[in-house]
Amino acid sequence: MIKSALIFGLLLSLNITTVSSKNIENYKTTNHYLINEQTNDLDWSKINLVKIEEEAEIGFDTKAFLPENFNPLKGKNDLNWNKIELIKVEEDVNLDFDTKAYLPINFNALKGKNDLDWNSIKLEKIEEEVELDFDTRDYLPIGFNAYSGITNCKTVS
Repeated sequence: MIKSALIFGLLLSLNITTVSSKNIENYKTTNHYLINEQTNDLDWSKINLVKIEEEAEIGFDTKAFLPENFNPLKGKNDLNWNKIELIKVEEDVNLDFDTKAYLPINFNALKGKNDLDWNSIKLEKIEEEVELDFDTRDYLPIGFNAYSGITNCKTVS
């Protein structure tokens, strides 16, 4: 039963793709006003979308099952997010195999974690002069000072 349903679904999907690929040229000729002539693509700006609003018929009056003076929007904006305490749930991961079998003998993931002495590392500032091949002062306002407002700075003139 399942095999026949699977085969039927497969044949149906193949039939749909074959029919749709054959109808592309037919679509282009019958709906030529929707096709952009320069790019031969569908011009989405020419398509008018219509929202169809359908009422759902349930077959009974829902008001009969609700309390008196029921307001579905009551309390909608009353939630105080500052009073809600978020709890991080730690989940145990079960890999269903022993990870030690895939690691070197005496493996320690934290070995050397605090061995690096950051005070012994010397940072070198590389001063590189950039040559722009033009005078930037020609493009700045008169009296411009990039260091204005900064104390203890030497201005460049």
